[in-house]
Amino acid sequence: MGQDGTHCLLITCTTGGLDVRAAGTAEEPYVGPGADGVLVGQDVGGGCLCRTQEGVDDVIIEAGEVLPEEWVFAGCTPGFVDEKRVLVVVAEEQWAEEGTHLLLDAHTLTPLAEVDYPETSGVCAVPLGDGTWLTADGETALRWSSA
Repeated sequence: MGQDGTHCLLITCTTGGLDVRAAGTAEEPYVGPGADGVLVGQDVGGGCLCRTQEGVDDVIIEAGEVLPEEWVFAGCTPGFVDEKRVLVVVAEEQWAEEGTHLLLDAHTLTPLAEVDYPETSGVCAVPLGDGTWLTADGETALRWSSA
């Protein structure tokens, strides 16, 4: 999804079959879906995040306003841990191999906490929407919860 002309599609199972629609744009290709049609998008370059939902004003935060100086949103898997929190990765550049994972408020996108792992977490974090998320350590996938 999201690079060199590829598309990000949101696919929903409905009673009539599958509903397929585009999610994200060329400028905001990295998208994490939440409940009730909520999407969080990250722009190319990691300069901002945007929360969208039909019928609700967009929430946009600039990296420079909420992150340490010169940091950006990294990786390409922002997403909803649950209805209240979004998980993002931040680093000094978008394609860094190491990053810091942050939990953000799902409505305002303001930082709530930094996730502290017992080992290096890398930049891959895949929120599952049920209060957990996945990271990869070499060939091992690890499932986490903030319980």
